[in-house]
Amino acid sequence: MAEEGLREVADPARAFLVEHPAPAAGSVVAATLEGSRALLVEVQALAAPTAYGMPRRTAIGLDPNRLALLVAVLGRRAGVGLSSHDVYANVAGGITVTDPGLDLALAIALASTLRDRPVRPGTLAFGEVGLLGELRSVGGTERRLREAARLGFERALLPHARATPLAVAGLEAVPVATVRDALAAALEPGPRG
Repeated sequence: MAEEGLREVADPARAFLVEHPAPAAGSVVAATLEGSRALLVEVQALAAPTAYGMPRRTAIGLDPNRLALLVAVLGRRAGVGLSSHDVYANVAGGITVTDPGLDLALAIALASTLRDRPVRPGTLAFGEVGLLGELRSVGGTERRLREAARLGFERALLPHARATPLAVAGLEAVPVATVRDALAAALEPGPRG
């Protein structure tokens, strides 16, 4: 919507992706499904030390219960301690996503912001995170991968069980079994020392 009325969106698939001048810690692209259509969205997270005894958990565009669950899984299974931090998570673009395939991208965004390490360029992620830190496959994997390749992504982190039989030209499928493995594959190396 503009001053002169409605304007056509040339490529709706790009509408929810934000261009950053440089890789940003706390930002990850997720491949989700909206009905039967693959849609790429940017998941953003921010963790800040809490000033009060009870840390806040704020979610916009995603289920706050999933956010709380992922904070617990990251702390217990991946060594990403967010228990003393306020946590804010957002799906950019003002949409709401209920797809459990958003879990992996959200977990990576949380670890990225806490460690202040951006995700490797050209990388996206999808998959459901279980309570044991394992990654579970989600439906529509091939559609998600094709859309990611069409939009120019080079790497896709996805649950190990689904990566082997699928190949999409121009896209490296990186199979990961646990959220800890996903963090190692997704985040840029940190400073030494």
